[in-house]
Amino acid sequence: MKRLLTGLAAASLFAVLWLGPSSTPATNAQSGIDWGPCGGRVECASLDLPLDYADPSGRTIELSLIRIPARDAAQRIGVLMANPGGPGASAIEFTRIWANLLSNDIRNRFDIVAFDPRGVGESTPIVCHDRLQELVAFDPDPDNDAEWDEAKRVSRLFAEDCAKEYGDILPHLGTKNVARDMDAIRVALGEEKLNYVGYSYGTSIGAVYADMFPGSIRAMVLDGGTDLSLGYEDTIRTQIIGFERAFQAYLDECVASRCAIARDGDPRKVVDAIIARAEQAPLPSKRADRPAGPGEVQLGIISALYSKFSWGALTTALEQARNGDGTGLVQLADNYLQREPDGEYPNLIEANAAVNNVDGECSKDPEAYRGFGDVVAKDAPTFGRSASTSGLVCAYWPAKADPVTVPKGAGAPPIVVIATTNDPATPYEWGKALSGQLESGVLVTYRGEGHTIYAQGSSCIDDVVDAYLVSLAVPAPETVCGNGPPPPEGNGGNIATGTPPAEGTGTPAPGATGTPPAPPSTGEADDSDEVSTFWYWVVGLGFFGLALAFFATAFVLHRRQ
Repeated sequence: MKRLLTGLAAASLFAVLWLGPSSTPATNAQSGIDWGPCGGRVECASLDLPLDYADPSGRTIELSLIRIPARDAAQRIGVLMANPGGPGASAIEFTRIWANLLSNDIRNRFDIVAFDPRGVGESTPIVCHDRLQELVAFDPDPDNDAEWDEAKRVSRLFAEDCAKEYGDILPHLGTKNVARDMDAIRVALGEEKLNYVGYSYGTSIGAVYADMFPGSIRAMVLDGGTDLSLGYEDTIRTQIIGFERAFQAYLDECVASRCAIARDGDPRKVVDAIIARAEQAPLPSKRADRPAGPGEVQLGIISALYSKFSWGALTTALEQARNGDGTGLVQLADNYLQREPDGEYPNLIEANAAVNNVDGECSKDPEAYRGFGDVVAKDAPTFGRSASTSGLVCAYWPAKADPVTVPKGAGAPPIVVIATTNDPATPYEWGKALSGQLESGVLVTYRGEGHTIYAQGSSCIDDVVDAYLVSLAVPAPETVCGNGPPPPEGNGGNIATGTPPAEGTGTPAPGATGTPPAPPSTGEADDSDEVSTFWYWVVGLGFFGLALAFFATAFVLHRRQ
């Protein structure tokens, strides 16, 4: 399965520890964890675990952990673990922000614990992105041999750089091993059972964990579910359609509000003209260190579709681009990739590639991808042709795949799966499918825009999830929150023209009214620091987009306080 930012795939040899649903807990964890202060009430630690669980006494890998203790020890229920997705996003940096967006009920009763997955962030990271700027910049929709050859060249060299530096580690960075790590952490914490909230790719971690360690779960929430039953091409196609839907929603609102690019006519034509202009020659940028080529233009647009908080910035950037200045689109792309002012990047992209390219199988023939974009463009006219370069890095990736399988979670307690009707990165259909694949899955629908929703402004969703985490109150079947677009049917209606799909059905949850959702209760801000290839990357980065949405949300909430 393709996921854009890191998602260290499961290449671990699992014959020893993977015994099916009754799999025993991961072993060889340190006895206890030595926590130390790292800002306010936040505690940090490290834990050495086997690189290869088939050789538990062999080479180890160091995981970095964070904990924010429950505020009320007398009411403490246990550990709530979280992962923001990616693959490749730092759960540690995410948790410093996320904890402040949780309700007092959750903060009082749970130790909030997270770890950077192996190879990501501070956990023995793989760092091989010297060519990332080239990878982002090449034309995602090559329309001649020279452009196609350039895309293949950059993708091949990127993969070779990672293989040269980390060839012995890459096979062990998959989701199955991340699930084993998570259970080893549970053992080291001395917890009988875990509570878990996973977003986006984090739902893959949770689903795989539920398959391997169903008896070690007290409560699990999977927000923005992934569909691990899909093959490579269907994963790419359905996610691109999700982005196309979100883009159409942006354009519709732009027209309704008479935004800057809609005042003189159809905003879609404005965007099409900008993309075409960048194809001919990069747009000069007055306040960025490079022009906006076709890669930066499309990635900049996509980056703003994860959250409605970013739609205003997208309009500003597109208006600038219409006037010949690519600055805003370059900045959106850079923010998406967390580019530093000095031009440095975190290891999001290479970690994403490492996970995706082990968790799923892809063709190793680069030419096999060339016509794929034309197929996808039939359902996604804006972004679909960029699918042609989506698998090029995987075509050259050296680590053998160890694909994850469709999760069942046999024997697990009820698992709540949240699906947002117009989620661009993890389309509604994925979450609905995941809820059906898990034997104890319970679907909660959020009618709205953006990538994932818990602790991001919907009091209805927050109430449902908090009641489940605290009291194990399982949501009623077909619970619905929000007043946005209904669930899509088929391919989501005629997304090329924005014709709405048929009305969905479901049971509104208590508090699900037609009023806009209120900002979440953030509690006290005492536990965190101040918020300080193309479609291949978008699919992987798509999962990482949750972190982008959270950074944007947290920034807005901090500004409001």
